[in-house]
Amino acid sequence: MASALSTFNDFVETTGPAYLTSAESVVNEAGKNNYLLRRFIRGKSTEELIQGGSTIKDTIMFDEDSTFQYYQPNETFTWQNPQVLTSWEINWRFSVDHMSYTDQEIELSISSGMTKAARHHMYKKLKRTKEQRMWTSVFNGMENALFAVPEVADQETNTGLKPYSIPAFINENTNGLFYSGAAPTGKTAWTTVEGLNPTTYSKWVPQQGTYGSVDPTDTGATAATTNLFMAMDKMFLDVQFVPPPTAQEYFENPTLNAMFVACSKAGQRVYQNMLRVAQDTFVSTSRQDPSYMSPKISGMDLVYTPALDTAALYQATTSTNPYVAEIDGGGGGATVAEDTGPRFYFINANYIKPVFHTSRYMYKHSPMRHPNQPFTTIVPVDTWCNLVCRSRQRQGILSPSGDVVTS
Repeated sequence: MASALSTFNDFVETTGPAYLTSAESVVNEAGKNNYLLRRFIRGKSTEELIQGGSTIKDTIMFDEDSTFQYYQPNETFTWQNPQVLTSWEINWRFSVDHMSYTDQEIELSISSGMTKAARHHMYKKLKRTKEQRMWTSVFNGMENALFAVPEVADQETNTGLKPYSIPAFINENTNGLFYSGAAPTGKTAWTTVEGLNPTTYSKWVPQQGTYGSVDPTDTGATAATTNLFMAMDKMFLDVQFVPPPTAQEYFENPTLNAMFVACSKAGQRVYQNMLRVAQDTFVSTSRQDPSYMSPKISGMDLVYTPALDTAALYQATTSTNPYVAEIDGGGGGATVAEDTGPRFYFINANYIKPVFHTSRYMYKHSPMRHPNQPFTTIVPVDTWCNLVCRSRQRQGILSPSGDVVTS
């Protein structure tokens, strides 16, 4: 907990006599370049994002256990009653943040000559500053968790501390099990995800593909397996599930509005450069502008995800540091991924989403004081949440089949 002095210093920084814009305006340099979290929340109904219960549960049908057959008139049938549902259950994860203020910073900000309106203005300004810091901290914490390195003890066990992260569901490892290649010292290789074993359920595995070329003119005999454009086309077909013409209420909606491709800065730059090189084939907004500000593939947005610039999610060339970032940071040796180059995560946010508990959806508690700090007021914000995946085969990852980008 911040001391009264540091909290007061924070207040002083925002209440000086001169401001660039206005007394209420604080430049929030703590914000990230982009927030992937909004992709999982926007367009979702309350029923999709918030639920009660002691745990989070769902059921999946991996196989229809077909009872379809052709027959001759007057044939005798043997009726069946297949049991095809598989259930999974995970626990809530709990997080807390807070804002605090002291008697001194409140009282000393008010002079005896202030009008009621001026006093209210001062309170409002201080409150906004406190809440801005707190909510930035809350959302940065949630955003950081989305691409955290998957850890069995933290995420898969009932007694874990942290929510699932996207790479726990979507990764390039065998059967989509993190650390299946080489677990670092002290780490545990995954054998189940949300309690389900993908070696038992083959459809509980993400779609995985590779590319080897970022040259848009690569149309040779091996282009279907090497060209990034063609690899993306194939991945889109792999993750796209279209229902039959009738009885559609029993199948999943394939709408694209919740689908997007997450990538690092290197990934976005590589893809935009491919679009630029292919300028004669498809032209950007203006021939004077070399940028493609909102690149897409098959109607899906390509979304820059800052966490992927540095996340240690890929197996390295040596066992010294088994998992590293996708691009060599300049250190060489063990810092280089076995296949160096950007990864592209094909995400369907209809089937990966945060679920919040009905009672604790960013719940702001009443101000409170501790007897050991009688002059400091704390306002906690409590959130019960976990990231869930309802279908792994509707998610995918494209990885380089060799060293594609080295800087």
